Amino acid sequence: MLRKLYFDFRDVLRAPRLGFSAKKIWVQFTGLVIGLGGYAVLAYSSLLVGGSTFAEIWFNYGALPIPLAFGPGGEVANYFVGVPWYSWLIWSVGVLWALILALLAGTATAKLTYEQLRGNDFYSKREAWRFARKNAAAVILSPVGLAILAAGLVFGGLVIGWFASWGAVSAWITAAFFPVIIGVTVFTLYLVVIILVGVVIAPAVVATTKNDTFETIFELFSTVAAQPWRLFIYEFLLCLVTMLAFGVFLVLILFALKLMKMVFGVWWGTDFTQYVLPQAQHYTHSFLRVPVDVAQVYANRFLFCCQHTGFMPSLVVGNIPGIYWLLAPQSYSFIPAQPAAGLHVASIILAVGLIGLIGILASYLLATCQAGQTLIYVALRKKKDDENILERRDYDEEFPEFEVPEDLDEGEKPPESGEKPEDEDKKEEKE
Repeated sequence: MLRKLYFDFRDVLRAPRLGFSAKKIWVQFTGLVIGLGGYAVLAYSSLLVGGSTFAEIWFNYGALPIPLAFGPGGEVANYFVGVPWYSWLIWSVGVLWALILALLAGTATAKLTYEQLRGNDFYSKREAWRFARKNAAAVILSPVGLAILAAGLVFGGLVIGWFASWGAVSAWITAAFFPVIIGVTVFTLYLVVIILVGVVIAPAVVATTKNDTFETIFELFSTVAAQPWRLFIYEFLLCLVTMLAFGVFLVLILFALKLMKMVFGVWWGTDFTQYVLPQAQHYTHSFLRVPVDVAQVYANRFLFCCQHTGFMPSLVVGNIPGIYWLLAPQSYSFIPAQPAAGLHVASIILAVGLIGLIGILASYLLATCQAGQTLIYVALRKKKDDENILERRDYDEEFPEFEVPEDLDEGEKPPESGEKPEDEDKKEEKE
């Protein structure tokens, strides 16, 4: 049974509820683990071939090295200064790998959302991943192809500039083609917008239409050209509701961690509150050093603005459980191992759990975003082409592979292709 939609901004408000699904969160979590795992391997390889040691990389960056990250004061620090060009090349391959896995996981999540909107709540994760792998070319090559085209136009501009530097005559010729050059430049900027939209919404387009690469590119241009304001407003609204839902989920998780600390501290005592939990937080920060530092800078800036504008008093901020671990994670320093080795092992196990919990939070954020993108494209397709793509029938439904006649007697088989029915054979013998 099809879900009732309004095909306007009200549908976007359903994204947090549709994203809060175990199947969608697990699909995004799997994509995160595989994508970031491959990225970590390639990022470490890029630094190792650049002359750094494994211990230095772990101490400075943690598990996910990022070339541009925020320092303690909020300034941007280039951690990759002095590495050779091939280190940058290896790191770029890692970024591309993470982006590809994000697009595939987004396609699988969008497919789950699309089937759920059509009333098929039993569509499995395995089928969603199979669909994403089957249509990977359309999802990946549509933004990549446009990016290559944009890069070719930029390279053409460099060639024209090089030609203009030859002398006065070449400069006159270049200036004479100024209207064409400015037109191509504007088109290049338009391509950049299409590429950004493609990275965001291409998984939803492929998941709902099964388009190939060319059709997906055409649909991206058509959507941006026909519904630019609705697309912008819906995306802005999706960003607001996603951050609100993520904030509520985060606060609930932090309250749960505080309750766990209180309950465990009753019998476990100071061993848990003063050693196991702080040590686990230290290991978690060491593992996710750069992402946590970036989150710390942005959280500090956001809360600073909220406090100075009166939107969120400092008393409220101070009472949010676990907020100081986010704002000042470096305050947790390494604690020497206690005589009981079991406590040290327990802190490592708890750190693994905290890292997995952070992954679930990030997966819910991505699942909500992708569910919202599916809702946005379904609404825009209705506005643009007056077509409810939820009512589309699959190829297997329109063209069934086998069709057994209803008037056959029980136990009687239908004639195979190329064979004639027995009645026709008897008629031919009589004639």
